Amino acid sequence: MYWEPEIKTYGFQVVKNLAFYKYSVPADLPAEWTRAIQRIEDEPNRFHLLYTQLTTSLELNLRLLCEPEQGVCMARRIAAEIPAADDRLQVTVPVEMICFQGPHFGDRFGIADFTYQALQEKSDLLLATVFACHSIYLILPEGAADDTRTRLAAAFRIPG
Repeated sequence: MYWEPEIKTYGFQVVKNLAFYKYSVPADLPAEWTRAIQRIEDEPNRFHLLYTQLTTSLELNLRLLCEPEQGVCMARRIAAEIPAADDRLQVTVPVEMICFQGPHFGDRFGIADFTYQALQEKSDLLLATVFACHSIYLILPEGAADDTRTRLAAAFRIPG
């Protein structure tokens, strides 16, 4: 476990005007999802973030964050590849994303708690959070990223 009195980050990247696609499908389709996502990834349409979560009811939640114009093409492609997906699609547009990285984030006990504490009463705005090794992704409703970035910048230290 690594600890430092002031948690450092390399800075914050804010991306606005994104589309957030949410799919929930039976978990017995992972091979189909894997192949479909691989084919989509190989195309010129790219996404900013892709993550999955297995629910207690054994459904697979797939989340895609992408440019709005790319999302329409990807949703159409996913529906063609996996017929069960089309009926279980929810789209939120526009959304904003803040992502940041830091040294030892993956080794730090409590990095998620520290992030939520930095946001204090604004953490209820979060549509989704992903803590992946050294990177943190926060998905927010339109108009919330700038204030969130200010709060995070006050809590984390940016060396330099």
